[in-house]
Amino acid sequence: MLDFSGKPFYLTSKQSEWIKDTIASMTIEEKAGQLFCEVIWGEEDQNADRIFQTYMPGGVMFRDLSAAAVHRLSERVQGKSKIPMLIAANLERGGNGVVKEGTYFSTPMAAAATDDETHAYHLGKVSCGEGAAVGVNWTFEPVVDLNYNYLSSITNTRTFGSDPDRVIRMAKAYMQGAREEGCVPCIKHFPGDGMDYRDQHLLASVNTCSIAQWESTYGKVYRELIEDGAETLMAAHIKLPAYSKALNPSLKDEEILPASLSKELLTTLLREKMGFQGLIVSDATNMVGFTASMERKRAVPESIAAGVDMFLFTVNQEEDYQYMLEGIRNGIITPERLDEAVSRILALKASLHLPEKQAEGSLVPPFNKAMEVIGNHQFETWARECADHAITLVKNKENLLPIDSKKTKRILFRVIKLSQKQENDYDSNSELFRKLMEERGFELIDFQPDSLPGGLINEQKISEIRNKYDMILYFVTCDVKSNQKDIRIGWTSFLGGDTPKFIKEIPTVFISMSNPYHLADVPMVSTYINTYSPCRFSVEELVKKITGESEFVGINPVDPFCGLWDTRL
Repeated sequence: MLDFSGKPFYLTSKQSEWIKDTIASMTIEEKAGQLFCEVIWGEEDQNADRIFQTYMPGGVMFRDLSAAAVHRLSERVQGKSKIPMLIAANLERGGNGVVKEGTYFSTPMAAAATDDETHAYHLGKVSCGEGAAVGVNWTFEPVVDLNYNYLSSITNTRTFGSDPDRVIRMAKAYMQGAREEGCVPCIKHFPGDGMDYRDQHLLASVNTCSIAQWESTYGKVYRELIEDGAETLMAAHIKLPAYSKALNPSLKDEEILPASLSKELLTTLLREKMGFQGLIVSDATNMVGFTASMERKRAVPESIAAGVDMFLFTVNQEEDYQYMLEGIRNGIITPERLDEAVSRILALKASLHLPEKQAEGSLVPPFNKAMEVIGNHQFETWARECADHAITLVKNKENLLPIDSKKTKRILFRVIKLSQKQENDYDSNSELFRKLMEERGFELIDFQPDSLPGGLINEQKISEIRNKYDMILYFVTCDVKSNQKDIRIGWTSFLGGDTPKFIKEIPTVFISMSNPYHLADVPMVSTYINTYSPCRFSVEELVKKITGESEFVGINPVDPFCGLWDTRL
């Protein structure tokens, strides 16, 4: 059996004995079940019951549901489990990653834009404090990818930026906050996203770094966080050709696999060369980056054989479980490898004191206590402080800011929604902005397609609009999702009738509430602001800054000019 007395689990002899005794009492079928982490999407009890139809899984992940539902379902799944379960969530931006009533604290990039790891620590505290209140004990954060490709829809504001040292500082702070709240962190997406603009949800993407480049960037981040005691790591459907071929020179290009299936990257590089002894969980195995890499009957057990300890999600529970059992019985997964994977899963549970909590009946806190935690005043105070320190004035070439309602009263207001996925949230942000501006004496006039001259049949004169409006203000409300169309601006016509095309006629300000790279779309604007988080706190602090009530102090955690010549002009 592995020795878990040291990093990262630091188990006592009693905890190690529990692992040994538990494994000795388990059947092959029970061990196979522990390898799976399932997902619950809906609030109905049958969604929890469904995951137990074929086997007893080792863990479950919740998406965002009501606090009452998550709490009830946490109690339900723990009550059905002989061995206490790992309960995971994407606690990336706040407790709203698992409960709808939770705090939207900030994106990781907003925390990084403060250049103060206190805010990343608070992000971990708030996210995991609210998650733990409803039974979550595992956060699939922090994202420690690096923003090297501004066209990536996956990294974007989900990361702490492009500077490895800042990412390390912020990630360590988040992890400290998470641990203090009883949630174990998970560093991801190994071997590192942010080089490829493509999406591993839709294909196996590629980290194109040379070995030297990778070691000085992504490798540096992972080595430092492993040294810091990272307990878990997520293996992504991302290829790292340079390292795979160096570790196995016989590999042909077409044989290179993503990390989630690569023995070279997980066993040789991560375990042997980098010394990681924590638990490796795959990224979601229903993503195309995994499913298109290998026939699933092979891929399910091959993932474990390559070094993954816990298999995230199933395509068909019964079928995937049978694939795993067949892989065990035909030797793809050796008995030693099976016990090693299950031991690490149990070690993580022991490090969280789940067996003791199960015996005490305290795996899930009482609901009344949970609601005292979720959305409390301290969390909102910290979130507001983060927004205040994060918002960044990227360009102010014409010194248009701050603005005064006595001089700049009539503002043509153009709201751009790049996605309809959360339209109500976007509307609430723009309407809150309007309300706060109008309270300060500004008049915001909705931008209509015929508001400006220049269309094919528009007869409006430039001189007329110059006299009619004091400023044009663009407000991009999108939240970054896993889709290119959600981060690039598509204008309403091929002539760009709603673009900032009259910046030489009317002062123009452009505000991006999320994606920090919109200067690539509007290089002509001279006044540009990034808030990084499309949430209430960012809107409230933004208004104070553009009206001069507070100063812009945020820094650029990435290159907002996108490496383009014209965006800096």
